[in-house]
Amino acid sequence: MIGVRGLETQKETFWRDAYRVSEEDIDFVVGLILEAGKPQKMDTLAMAVVLRHLRREKEAAARQVRRGRIYRPVDRYQIDEELFFTALEKEGTVVGVRPGYNPRYGAFEVVRVAFGNGGAEREFAAGLDQPHPLNRPLEELLVAGDAEMSEADVVGMAEPYAAAKLQAAFEADEAFVWFNGTWFLRELLPEVHVGYLNLAEAMIYEAGHPLEAREMLGELGLGETASVDAQLFALNHALSGDERFDNLGAEGSPIWYLRALVPQAALERPPTLRPAYRAAGGEYVGITMLDLVDELGDELDDIPTAVVRPASEVRFEITFPHLFAGTMPATQQFLRMLPSDPRHHFPVTLVDANSRQRLEVWVVPTEGYAAGLGAWYESVGMCVGGQVTIAPMDEPGAFSLSVSPVRSRRSEWIRTAQVSDDGLTLQMQRASIGIRCDRNMLIEVPNRGAVAAYMAGGARSSLSLGVLIRRAVEELAKLSSRGLVHAKSVYSFVNLIARTGSVPVFAELTRNACFDPVGDGFWAYDPSLEGTVYRTAEDMRERPRSQRDDLVRDQVVQYVGR
Repeated sequence: MIGVRGLETQKETFWRDAYRVSEEDIDFVVGLILEAGKPQKMDTLAMAVVLRHLRREKEAAARQVRRGRIYRPVDRYQIDEELFFTALEKEGTVVGVRPGYNPRYGAFEVVRVAFGNGGAEREFAAGLDQPHPLNRPLEELLVAGDAEMSEADVVGMAEPYAAAKLQAAFEADEAFVWFNGTWFLRELLPEVHVGYLNLAEAMIYEAGHPLEAREMLGELGLGETASVDAQLFALNHALSGDERFDNLGAEGSPIWYLRALVPQAALERPPTLRPAYRAAGGEYVGITMLDLVDELGDELDDIPTAVVRPASEVRFEITFPHLFAGTMPATQQFLRMLPSDPRHHFPVTLVDANSRQRLEVWVVPTEGYAAGLGAWYESVGMCVGGQVTIAPMDEPGAFSLSVSPVRSRRSEWIRTAQVSDDGLTLQMQRASIGIRCDRNMLIEVPNRGAVAAYMAGGARSSLSLGVLIRRAVEELAKLSSRGLVHAKSVYSFVNLIARTGSVPVFAELTRNACFDPVGDGFWAYDPSLEGTVYRTAEDMRERPRSQRDDLVRDQVVQYVGR
C-alpha cells in the first residue's frame, strides 16, 4: 500500500471495535439538532459523526505531513534533506545529487538516499515532471491506498456501527427524546400535558376515524415559540406514551386512533386463535382432500412460499375459535385483494350483502386474521360450519360479505358439544340453524364460554394431535349410524380443543393405518391398527393393512399450499 499510514476512520475495525461515543460527539450532535431546530433521523446524525471523525483525522494527518517532506519524483532535493518514501514506508537522507537523462523523458536529477545509520543507499529520480503515481498532492499520498474510498464509501461502511453506539448513548442520556426513528432534545419540546391529550381523544372520537397529529395541532395550540416540527414531535411522542391511543401509521407517518374503538382481538391474538398445529408444507394428504382444504379456507393452511392463486372471491367455513373470537381468516388470497400495508392492523369495510350493513373490520395481516365481526356473527346467527363469501366491491377498500339464509328455519337433531368432568363430549340435541352451513363441519356449541375456557385451560397441552384426532373420531363415530366420520368433522371437533389447520389433521388421517378412506371425505376407524404408520406415499394410497372392502384408494401428494 502506498501511504504514510492508513486512516483509522477508514477501517471497519475502528468503528466496530475501537470507536466510543465521546462527550465531544454528544456536544456535536446537540449542536446539530439545535442548529436544525427540528428532530433528526439517526442515520443523519450517524453520518455527520462519521464524517466529522474522518475529516478531522485527515486534517490532522495533513498537518503532520506539512511538518516534514514527502518524496515525489517531480520535486527537487538538497543534500542532507530528510525525506519520507510512502511507497517504502521508510525515512531516508539525501547524500548525493547528480544529473540524469532519459531519451524518453529528457533531463532530470538523480538523488542518492541513505536509509538509517550506515544503511543501504538507493537512487531515485527528482525534478521529473512526468505522469507518475507519486506525483500527486501530498494529502493524497498520505493514504494513497485508502484514498480510493470516497466519503460515501466510508459512511456506508461505518454508519451502522456508529448508529448503534450513538443509539445506546442517546438512550442513556435524558437530554435526548426518541420517537418513530427520530431524535430530539427534551429541552426543545413544548409541553403536552394531560389536558391536550384529553382534547386529542375527544377530537378523534368526534371525527370517528384516525387522525394525524398535524390535523389536531391547530386546535391544540401547543405554543408559538416552538417550530411546527417540534410541536408535531412533542405531540406524537406524548400520544405514543398514552395507552389510550393506537398508532395505525406506517413507520415515519403516525396516524392516531383510540384503542377503545379497536377490537381487542386486533391488538392481541385471542387465546382461541393461538395455533397449536399449522401446515408446514410437505405433508402427505389424499389428493381429493385438497378440495376440502380449499373449501375450509383456514389461514393456518397458508404456506409463505406457496404461489397464491388469484381469486375473484374468497370463501371460508367458520371454526369455533373464529366464531368465539369474532374473527375471520385473512388468508393469502384475501390479503392479495388488499393494498400493501405495513401496519400491524388496519381497518377495511365489509358490507353485508343482504342487509347492506357496513362493518369496520380490522385486518391483522402478520397474524392471518381479521377482527371485529362478533356483532355481525350474532346478527346473522352464525354457527360452527357457517359458509361465508367475501368479494371486492367497486368502492375502494370495501368488500361484500355474505351468508345464505336457509329457506325455512326448523328445529333438527344436531351434534352438540358440551364440557363435563369427562372433558369435551358430543351429544345429539335439537337446535335450529338459520344460515347455510357445511353439515360435516356443523357442531352446535350452546355454552361457548365453557368451551373457550376448556381450550385456554390447556386441555390439549399434554396430548399429541394424533390423540386429539382419535378422541374426535370416537366422539363422532358414536353418533353415526355407520360408524364413519367425515374429515371435516374431525377437523371441526379438534378445533374445539386446540387451534389447528386442516392440513395437519388430514395428514394424520392419511399416514395412520388405523384410519381408512371410504369415499366422499369419510373415514373408518380400526383400533386394532393403532400405532401402525405408513411411511411411503404408495403405502398411504394402497393401505396394505386395511381389512375393508369399501376402501377407496386416493392418490397421495405432498401439500405445497393453495
